[in-house]
Amino acid sequence: MRALDAPVGARIPKALKKKLDRFCQEHGLKMSHVVAVALEDKLGELEEELEDRALAKARLKDAEFVSQADYDAYLKRRLSAR
Repeated sequence: MRALDAPVGARIPKALKKKLDRFCQEHGLKMSHVVAVALEDKLGELEEELEDRALAKARLKDAEFVSQADYDAYLKRRLSAR
């Protein structure tokens, strides 16, 4: 183990472990590499999702809402302008 590596213990479903084992063997990859890449990728997705939710929440504070009738009238005007 390299000096910068840290062991991680986690319980995962047996079916997922078998899938991971099979994938690593078929592609000649080390399990630690696959797990590290998968975690990095998923954490990035989760961070992005949290940022998106925060942005959406902030935008909703200043949002202007219209009635369904106003929206339908707007769509009618837009579609007839084509």
